[in-house]
Amino acid sequence: MTETGVAVTAPRAPSITSTLPSEWYHGESQWELDRRAVFSREWAVVGHVSDLRAAGSYLATDIAGSPVVIVRGADGALSAFHNVCRHRAGPLVWDGTGHVSSFVCRYHGWVYELDGRLRSPRDFGDDPPLDRGACGLFGATVDVWRGLVWANLDPAAPALSESLGGFAEATAGFPMEELVPAHELSHEIVADWKVYAENYLEGYHIPLVHRELNREIDAARYEVHVGDRWCRHEAPTRSGAVNAGRWLWRWPNVALNLYPDSMNLERFLPTGPGRVRISYRYFTRDGSSDDEVVRISSTVLEEDARICAAVQRNLAAGTYRSGVLSPRHEDGVAAFQHLVRTARERLAPA
Repeated sequence: MTETGVAVTAPRAPSITSTLPSEWYHGESQWELDRRAVFSREWAVVGHVSDLRAAGSYLATDIAGSPVVIVRGADGALSAFHNVCRHRAGPLVWDGTGHVSSFVCRYHGWVYELDGRLRSPRDFGDDPPLDRGACGLFGATVDVWRGLVWANLDPAAPALSESLGGFAEATAGFPMEELVPAHELSHEIVADWKVYAENYLEGYHIPLVHRELNREIDAARYEVHVGDRWCRHEAPTRSGAVNAGRWLWRWPNVALNLYPDSMNLERFLPTGPGRVRISYRYFTRDGSSDDEVVRISSTVLEEDARICAAVQRNLAAGTYRSGVLSPRHEDGVAAFQHLVRTARERLAPA
């Protein structure tokens, strides 16, 4: 148990002495497996409530290649839909944020209400008449937790509150709802999303990859405590000072660095086979960003991008088939790989 009473050393995943097979990290077929096994079933952070303040405001993005749009209705509630017209798959809105009174397909002009109902199939003809009730938008699930907007493509998914479990408890004591966006940055990496996630889930590489960071923290004492589908990082400083923050990761692709007056939201966003976009979003009480914090995290991200791209190249080369995991440093990686295996096993025929 932690000082907050949150258990982070839940029963460990079955011991994994070898890594996932190298072929799981590259190629179109592996990308499609991850899309179906993981990202079509799991809750994903897609934005912040500040993106959706007024009725009609929307946020359009994608979840591992599946376009979605979140919109605030006239009643103040959020709805989520696939950003796909029922006519010939045109986009309802372009990616990003904006405001609409209704959705008008950018291809042929079909009009949908903000609740997803088809209002008008523009100039479609009425002989025979179209069954408008059967042509509403494809729905998705949306929820808000502590100011973060989450979406799920699976209509049978468990509720977000149930899914978050101990991860939600671990954020207790930090004023997430009081923080506002301050800065954003992103980096495209030529690497599979799993390569980056595994890199994030261990401090073993810090002395060789992050020289500046290594001067600040005691990497030999870096620990990743494994919970149920989430982890907590601990990194003592070399001076012995206690870090006032809490560094958390939740399956499959989100991390939160929490501090008394700020937070950093990090998402690992798969964009295609062997490609991932890392998105950082900083939040503070007054909306002002700390230039030094941004500089350090940008440096670390660039260093991670370089090593992850090199690992990706080697995984695809064919010489390396699998490796072994350190029992001292790579519990987080082992837990992540167990979750990947489990997700893929769910797709296997009975």
